[in-house]
Amino acid sequence: MNGLLFMAPALAFALLLFARRFPGERQLNMLAARRRRRRPRAPARVLAAARAPWALLPRGSALLARALATRPPPGALQA
Repeated sequence: MNGLLFMAPALAFALLLFARRFPGERQLNMLAARRRRRRPRAPARVLAAARAPWALLPRGSALLARALATRPPPGALQA
């Protein structure tokens, strides 16, 4: 008896899906319609030439590798 009570929500959900009733379908359609109504954003300007100086510093695993290296890597390969 405990097994049936434990499986009751899953069985009820399976019956709803078998009857082609999808719970939450209306809410998902409303959210999708709301998303379509938004105005398109202006394209962002790309500044390729302007890079921050901190962008060239090693980060993450490169920082760890640099700290563990017996000698630092050549300057040309650091970027």
